[in-house]
Amino acid sequence: MTQRRHRVGAVLAAFAATVAVAVWLPVTSAQAADGPVVRVELQDDDLGLPVPPTPDDPTMVNWGLRNDGPGTAEDVTIRADLSDVVDWVTADAPVPADHIYVWPSRDVPEGEAAGSLIGLSAKPGTPLGTTGTVTLSGTSANGTVVSTTAKVTVGTTDLKVNRLATRTGDKPGSTIATPVTISNVGTLPSDGVQLRMRTTIGLSYADRYTNCVYSTVSEPSYRTTRQALCTFDTVIEPGKSYRLDRPVGLDVTRQALFEYFSHEALPLSGADLTPAPGNGNVLSLVAAGDAATDGTPISRQHIDADSTADMVAGGDTAKGEAGDVVDVTVSLGNEGPGWVGYNAGDDQPALLVTVPTGTKAVRIPGRCSVWNEEARAGTGEQTPGAPQYICGPRPTEFTVGDTRTFRFGLEIRANAGTTTGEARATTSYGNTMTFDHTHGNDTAAVTVEVEGGGTQAPSASAPSASASAIAATGGNTPRTQTVSAAEDTGSLASTGGSALTAAAWGAGALLLGGALVLTVKRGSQAR
Repeated sequence: MTQRRHRVGAVLAAFAATVAVAVWLPVTSAQAADGPVVRVELQDDDLGLPVPPTPDDPTMVNWGLRNDGPGTAEDVTIRADLSDVVDWVTADAPVPADHIYVWPSRDVPEGEAAGSLIGLSAKPGTPLGTTGTVTLSGTSANGTVVSTTAKVTVGTTDLKVNRLATRTGDKPGSTIATPVTISNVGTLPSDGVQLRMRTTIGLSYADRYTNCVYSTVSEPSYRTTRQALCTFDTVIEPGKSYRLDRPVGLDVTRQALFEYFSHEALPLSGADLTPAPGNGNVLSLVAAGDAATDGTPISRQHIDADSTADMVAGGDTAKGEAGDVVDVTVSLGNEGPGWVGYNAGDDQPALLVTVPTGTKAVRIPGRCSVWNEEARAGTGEQTPGAPQYICGPRPTEFTVGDTRTFRFGLEIRANAGTTTGEARATTSYGNTMTFDHTHGNDTAAVTVEVEGGGTQAPSASAPSASASAIAATGGNTPRTQTVSAAEDTGSLASTGGSALTAAAWGAGALLLGGALVLTVKRGSQAR
């Protein structure tokens, strides 16, 4: 039983004013044989109530609805039956005499819809391990409502893992020995545990164990991570700590640069435990004394390898006459030896484009915006005619051999001659990429040859980046990797922004009235 507690306070008060939480209504309509199918969905269907009780911070039964269609479900009424737990829990709203909360009927269109919250706390003196269920069901005038149940247990299993300090200086070809410890700071045992470990692609697992499943998964910040999911049938007792019988070996590969290793422990019940899938080495847990008090639910260790990556700017040449709009394609690529996945800040690799004198940018790629030299950042605007634009690739990481392209449309002004601008490899805030020790290819010419015109003086390029260039040093042999270039053509109507869709449950969904945009300016990659 994991401990999942959510402070609600003012959220519940606002929610109560909006939907009149838990209004009792009589049961009316029967389920329709055909029509829309509405499912009651729980954010968490296995809830642990803390001991001692915390009535000011109750554990939430947090439900929402999903209408699979077809069409709108009419007069949907949802009920929560607390009969199985009412003798040993208290709720944050008065419990009706029949122990059933009923929410007002409403129409539910296809898709997801907000639900509600029920806050529960254990009554003082209730024995640890007492278990029951809360059943959520409903009716619809023209459809079917699929019910669900939430398991509620007095006590929690609260697993924490050890924190790992940041590492620097590990060389490609070396192996890191990483100790892992699991502590149960809750009040109930876990029948078993699943250890989930993930690394970025510059690290690999040195050993393979039969009770671990290895795979490649995606994360919000990374296209690819390497996961090891290891299952143990060891009972994790409350107040106790357990460690792996050997450190986790992590090989630092040739492409390692900015890496991380993360691990977390997930409690399992007996039904979830699976045997080791064959013969071979088995990773085990051994007792390690009392539970550590300084653990964390998820530990993420930054590992900065002793390596470099060569970020290269690419330019282009176009031809035309005065009045023409010509296309130039500029690029930013990584020639290795390290891959670039800078994971400790927002000053990511970028391309600064200086528009050739005598031309005007009239088509700006979607990931590019006007550069503000004073603020040392992009404005987020795609105003035509600016002298410089900063282009921020998405995703921000670059594998070895990866190249991103950006196509600008440049209008040749009257009386213009052949003219040259620049594309410069830099960062989002105009800093030098300190992991790049090869600077001869940081800039590339962007030239527009004007038929019948003379030659104009080159455009004034951006000032030197804020950090001084570092003389070229050695490095590992780049790994050959073919990556298809993702071209960003943009348009005059492009906004340059990316859409962020957030799925919300319960009261939070009802209280979201607008969007908050937060811009954080961080330092360069020098660490």
